[in-house]
Amino acid sequence: MRILAVVYCFPPLLVPAALCYLKLVLGLRARGAEVEVLAIDPGSFLAPDEGLLDPASARMVPDDLVRLTVRSRERSRVMRLGKRFFGTTALGMRLFEPKKREWIGPALRLLRRIDPRRYDLVLTCSQPHVNHLLGLHLKERAGLPWIAYFSDPWSRNPYARFGHRRVADYHRALEAKVLAAADHVLFTSEEMLRLACEDHASVLEKKGGVLPHAFVPQWYGPAPDSARGTGPVRVLHTGHFYGPRTPAPLLRALARLRRRREMEGRLIIDSYGSFPVEERRSLEREGLATLFRVHPVIPYLDSLALMRRSDLLLTVDARLTQSAESVFLPSKLVDYLGSGTPVLAVTPRRGATARVVAESGGIVCDIEDDEAIEEALERILDDGPPPPPPAASLAPYEHLEVARRLLDVAAELRR
Repeated sequence: MRILAVVYCFPPLLVPAALCYLKLVLGLRARGAEVEVLAIDPGSFLAPDEGLLDPASARMVPDDLVRLTVRSRERSRVMRLGKRFFGTTALGMRLFEPKKREWIGPALRLLRRIDPRRYDLVLTCSQPHVNHLLGLHLKERAGLPWIAYFSDPWSRNPYARFGHRRVADYHRALEAKVLAAADHVLFTSEEMLRLACEDHASVLEKKGGVLPHAFVPQWYGPAPDSARGTGPVRVLHTGHFYGPRTPAPLLRALARLRRRREMEGRLIIDSYGSFPVEERRSLEREGLATLFRVHPVIPYLDSLALMRRSDLLLTVDARLTQSAESVFLPSKLVDYLGSGTPVLAVTPRRGATARVVAESGGIVCDIEDDEAIEEALERILDDGPPPPPPAASLAPYEHLEVARRLLDVAAELRR
């Protein structure tokens, strides 16, 4: 089976989506599929932060993988000014919405030069959601079987800001069109599928499904030596804190616990990635800088090796705003699972992260309950971290298993 995977970002871009798509592509190839990847030239990516190019991740891409690359126009000053001043007009929305639409024009020109009959399946992956418009184009042009794969909600994303009601309406109309035209629609969590069904139940009842993020076991390096478990409990956090995702609840719990217990030499939390300025000040103000250490982002493979050498892995989600449960299954959490190290999750009590961490034997703390977070930290000090997750809880996220499930859907579509 020959698959065109529309992904927008791909290594060496050091963003979660690029690595998610690489893992999926590697799994599909290992299962016998031929995959071509349509993505942007990394040099044309308008990066929100520094350090988002990782040459080591590029070396993980097979030399014989066919990559169809176009330059996005998102760095163009004209485009950026047009988006700023005309983004909510009818013409502006067609030019700039959904997010990253600037790459669609160059991608369409490339696709028009290709015979679509060379593909058995089109797989469009978001983020960004605009990728699905390319699947829609190929569906209308050639009638190719098409799977639309969502790692975030679209119009119902509780953290999305559309700027104006007419922009939100435009997104909802595009989303409905994509869901209606796609032959199958996959989401990374059952919670996200339930959320989408609230608006599109009649469409998704027969063609909606779940396909989680994946991990590659071979990427983690050797197993830890016998020194693991001695000395202070070593807790690792990787990834960025930004917007509503803040370490504040954890820092408050740490500060209270430190006031009544000696913690020096017993617990060390290392966080690699961007960190809010106000929370940095809080670390200094509360005397936590030696307990909670902040570092710049590191190469992806280095982060996986650190996961395996740590005693406990930390994930902190955003609070709920508009939904009854958290629908997001972070790719970082699946990377955590692949390391075989137990997880501490500060997260909404109901949601994908809480469910997956509980299923793997980790610790779940309600992000709304500061006392519960403090009590969990104290138990870790007294009893140590929980045991490693059982192998059966990890198997559904291994990249070959995830690829098998996707190919099963593709085979059914071809029939």
